[in-house]
Amino acid sequence: VCHSSLLKLVPILVTTRASRKQEFILPLGNEEIRVCVSAMRRKSMRLALTREGDVDLRIPLGCPKHEVLTFVRKHEAWLLEQRREFRQQNSQKQTGVFIRGRELPWEISALDEFLVTDQAVWVPPAWSQSERENALDAWLRAAAKTEYQRMIERWWPAFAGFSAQRPTLRVKKMRSRWGSLSQKGYINLNLALMQMPEHLLELVVVHELCPLKHFAHGPGFKQLMSTCLPDWRQREKELKDFSRLLRY
Repeated sequence: VCHSSLLKLVPILVTTRASRKQEFILPLGNEEIRVCVSAMRRKSMRLALTREGDVDLRIPLGCPKHEVLTFVRKHEAWLLEQRREFRQQNSQKQTGVFIRGRELPWEISALDEFLVTDQAVWVPPAWSQSERENALDAWLRAAAKTEYQRMIERWWPAFAGFSAQRPTLRVKKMRSRWGSLSQKGYINLNLALMQMPEHLLELVVVHELCPLKHFAHGPGFKQLMSTCLPDWRQREKELKDFSRLLRY
């Protein structure tokens, strides 16, 4: 981080308690990136990179400016690595996309229509990248509803004794979680899992069904995971490694 340049920008970070959101430009390496700062009721600061490659910085209300600066400086190496991965993923999006664990190239459709096959994602020749992305998102969402539901039904007999009703599926885009089980009877699964191999989707589904018996992730939860999927720890490692390749 260019400290002298950053120091000139710090005064606009947090002015009053009423100013909950601010933005500033952060010199980082050989580029300048936008930082969106949200002051909220929380105890600690948190950094994340958005899908657009911007920095999302969340801080406690009334957090001193010098603490914000120190926090950003401390995470300079992490930010540089995240931006490197973002540029790599952005480059990959121009040439192909992962679906069910396989990287498929974008190809021009002679039929002038959008189509996903085992060989490629076919798009009309006149489409822009954003049109490709929107069509793919719609296709992934429709396919996810079918495939996620099929996986839930496959595993439901092992969990039916712990709940009077099978959770209702909701497919969502989530930044920091692969799935969740709500007390209102929903199992939420990340749309990005459609890009994963099937055995990693299976891992997440089982992981979100286990709280029907063991809500806390304690010894009982881990034992149930091991009973259902003896290799679940190895799959978790694969999930983490594979997630670095994805577009979300």
